[in-house]
Amino acid sequence: MTTLDAGVRASPPAPAALWVAPSLYAAALFASALLLFAMQPMFAKMVLPRLGGAPSVWSVAMVFFQGALLLGYGYAHLLSRILPPGRAALTHLIVLAAAALTLPIGVAAGFDVPPASGIAFWLVGLFAASIGLPFVALSASAPLLQHWFAASGHRQAGNPYVLYAASNLGSLRRCWHIRSWPSRCCRCASRRAYGRSDSRRLRCSSRWPGCSLARRVTADVGVAASAHGRPSLLDRLRWAALASVPSGLVIAVTSFVTTDIASAPFLWVFPLAMYLATFVAVFRDRPWFDHATMVALAPLVVAPVAVTLLGIVKPHWLAAIGFNLLAFAVLTLVCHGELYRRRPAPAHLTEFYLWISAGGAIGGAFAGLVAPMCSATSSNIRS
Repeated sequence: MTTLDAGVRASPPAPAALWVAPSLYAAALFASALLLFAMQPMFAKMVLPRLGGAPSVWSVAMVFFQGALLLGYGYAHLLSRILPPGRAALTHLIVLAAAALTLPIGVAAGFDVPPASGIAFWLVGLFAASIGLPFVALSASAPLLQHWFAASGHRQAGNPYVLYAASNLGSLRRCWHIRSWPSRCCRCASRRAYGRSDSRRLRCSSRWPGCSLARRVTADVGVAASAHGRPSLLDRLRWAALASVPSGLVIAVTSFVTTDIASAPFLWVFPLAMYLATFVAVFRDRPWFDHATMVALAPLVVAPVAVTLLGIVKPHWLAAIGFNLLAFAVLTLVCHGELYRRRPAPAHLTEFYLWISAGGAIGGAFAGLVAPMCSATSSNIRS
């Protein structure tokens, strides 16, 4: 994992370009994640007045974001398989420009009044029509930039996964910043984020990593895939399973916290920030937390939550929330740490993220759609 993939042969790039490459890729990932996760709480807050601030809005929104992330990662995987890095970068810039034409962010026409039933599916349609294309286009930037870095010939390109920490750090930074924004600032913020000067910076940051360095690659990255062997079906299923648990937990914990305290957007952001912080903590050469220690702690932090859920002990609401957040943090660190341990060779990077996003979409759909519907059905039967 620490050496450059043998199937990727690059001509010697300019020393200056190699020296600055990691910073450029990290900056581009940080900027794209900053824009991506600015949309999530901002747009959810814009939708709130139409539904009276129900906590279910954020749960359904998270399901949509996980599904859109899956589409973006699928597009990135397809692009990396059929086009060389230089052409892929140009294609992605065109897609980003097309997405910019749909801005500024606003509620799409025809979604002014929610229906009497089927609110969840109506919300998914609202999100898709309003911010679907920009979100999918931006979400593809993370796997694409890491893939191009792996093919750049840089001496650190053997482990491009550490750049994912920069991406989630940008997301984390935006989450904490966005919590204090009023919903009336959303349109203004989207104009600033996708304004002419910022779009120029985004094009520049994407062009340098994607085009300038990637064009030096002289062999298809697909050659590396055959050299290292493709991941097995069991490997792929493990990636999806490990990603599905934290994705479902972040929605479940958010629903629990907002139901017991208040339906406030800043409370939505807090579990999401914890979720993103775990990627920053473990997707690195030297994780902040020892993986074996987190695995050993997992049963100890889950036990108090199980006791409270079974009704054996009814703690104070603040203690119950603390138990849930602690268990959520440890379990997410365990799952994401295991994902990093099981990461494939860089040639399979986009496929790795595609399966992660598939697992995230499955976990999110279960926690945000299936579980509430089953709970409502059970309540109706009992009554």
